[in-house]
Amino acid sequence: MPLYEYRCKKCNKNFELLQKGSEKTVCPECGGKSLEKLFSVFASGGTSEASSSGNGPSSPGCGSGGCGCGMSMG
Repeated sequence: MPLYEYRCKKCNKNFELLQKGSEKTVCPECGGKSLEKLFSVFASGGTSEASSSGNGPSSPGCGSGGCGCGMSMG
C-alpha cells in the first residue's frame, strides 16, 4: 500500500495515510473531505556521489568495515 501525504483545506492539518486503491480519504483531525495531495520526500539508497566519495568498487565499503558503520560481513 502506498503512503500518501495530504493537507486538509478545512483545518490546514497535514497528515500521512496508507491508502488502498479507491479508499475514500478524510482528515483524521476534523473529518474534512477537501484535501490537497502533497509531494512526498523520500530517501534513496544511492547517489551519483558514491563513486567520488571513496566508496567505489576499488575501495573498501560497507560489509568490510570500510564505511565506518562498524559492521563486518565476514
